Amino acid sequence: MAALEPGDPRSVGEYQLLRRLGAGGMGRVYLGRSPGGRAVAVKVVHAELVAGHPEFRSRFRREVAAARKVSGAFTAPVVDADPDAPLPWLVTSYIAGPSLQEAVAERGPLPAADVLALAAGLAEALTSVHAAGLVHRDLKPSNVLLAEDGPRVIDFGIARSVESVTITRAGLMVGSPGFMSPEQVAGGEVTGASDVFALGAVLMFAATGGNPFGAGPTPALLYRVVHDEPDLSAVTDPALAGLIADCLAKDPDHRPTPREILTRIAPAADTTALLARPAADPRTGLAEPRTGLANHAPAPVPAPAATRPVTRLDHPAPAPEKAPPEGVRRRTLLVSGGVLAVAALGAVPVAHLLGRAGNKNAVRRTTGAVSVPSPLAAWPLEETSGTVAADDTGRYDAVATAVGWGRGKDGSALFDGVSSQVVTRGQVLRTGRGRSFTVSAWVCLNGRPASFATAVAQDAGDASGFYLQYSPAENRWAFARPGLRALSYSVPEPGAWTHLVGVYEGPRNQLLLYVGGTQEAGINDTGPVAADGPLTIGRATGPAGPTDWFPGSIKQAQVFQRALTATQVKALF
Repeated sequence: MAALEPGDPRSVGEYQLLRRLGAGGMGRVYLGRSPGGRAVAVKVVHAELVAGHPEFRSRFRREVAAARKVSGAFTAPVVDADPDAPLPWLVTSYIAGPSLQEAVAERGPLPAADVLALAAGLAEALTSVHAAGLVHRDLKPSNVLLAEDGPRVIDFGIARSVESVTITRAGLMVGSPGFMSPEQVAGGEVTGASDVFALGAVLMFAATGGNPFGAGPTPALLYRVVHDEPDLSAVTDPALAGLIADCLAKDPDHRPTPREILTRIAPAADTTALLARPAADPRTGLAEPRTGLANHAPAPVPAPAATRPVTRLDHPAPAPEKAPPEGVRRRTLLVSGGVLAVAALGAVPVAHLLGRAGNKNAVRRTTGAVSVPSPLAAWPLEETSGTVAADDTGRYDAVATAVGWGRGKDGSALFDGVSSQVVTRGQVLRTGRGRSFTVSAWVCLNGRPASFATAVAQDAGDASGFYLQYSPAENRWAFARPGLRALSYSVPEPGAWTHLVGVYEGPRNQLLLYVGGTQEAGINDTGPVAADGPLTIGRATGPAGPTDWFPGSIKQAQVFQRALTATQVKALF
């Protein structure tokens, strides 16, 4: 998901466009909002498909009519369309969740039980598609979204009505190498059996992270699809291997139908298993972040990098609210008798080595065997008055404007969402390619904002180089940079403290988001922004100036010129 660009429309029909979701061969897809506030996916056709091709509108109109017939629990229904608009468009329900491609890239292949549950959902989806007289023609991992209540098959942009045989010219190859059937590669008749072949390849990917016909140049891959037998040696579960082998039969007549697949596996498959909440890792105490599937251990195989932010939407049971840590104090080292007594009883000691001038260990925290490095800067935001927000390290005192000192939750700093801000006098973090950093803050929203609400950012010209913020379209927390966003799966709770940590791992090109000490999102980021402007608390920066004001309370903002580990982030919490 990325921000709208200058050339993007701001509305299509009655639908307000909010973000870019992606693009395909037929058009660009946007996250939109209906007049009633419903989140939708809006596909706008590429201009070059319309210009000089008068037959395209007729084809598009027929495809829309056919797509409206698809009504299944595991598909994205069409809600609106306009084939006669200057650029034809199509609106479907927005499915919040990562794609199968992203899930496997982030967490590794899935266990056999989860793959069988996935197969049941996809077979039911294909049953609905085929019942409407359609063939998908491009079933692949990126066209399978993992929603809360099961998988969804999306993107019927190149599906063709079986009855409209004149739409596709003979010999035209439409599809994705590695997930195309032999008859599709050879330019033969494409029926619903072709989708079943693609399903077999998708299940192989889910189970192993690879393709049954290997990798390499497209011509070689397509040759193997037509002439070679699939390599299923990496699939260790006999039932799953047998199902995949049957789906990948060279002869379309020898493949099972989607209905036969359902009959074969439905008694043992439960798509609600895809929603299992992961247990905590005993080594770290952290819950494994979900991909929308049951908790599983990543297998040691390479997987493609995710290409869009991962959005997770499970709903864990709310944990008791944890108050933010007591503010660190400047120029002092406080060791109370109570702390000493607890330490004497064998509790984990926590030492705050504080100071300003010349103290390189300022605000270093040690929790048992976990040592959290000193922050580059730390703003407790515990002032009682004035226009200075002091940095505990003494290096980056900032200018505070319209901040309600002591008026926020639990006596914290209150930001009014209109003009409250804390801004340093210059650059704090060094960001950009290869430069790791961590941003941490405790935040509490007053309500549910209608626009982005940024807790911490750093300027990069007419934008911010990174954002630790609330994202309104998804009602989720986010750690982002322009054009890329990692979204939480937990839902923000107005009036409650939340600990947010954003980590950028420079050597690994990973953008990570932690909520309450647990990693909830991660995305590959090969284009980090070099932000050389001041650091801001309570807002971000846009082309027109300050924007995305935070309405609520913020305290304990810290930044580190390194990527904290998961255990170090947990120690901060």
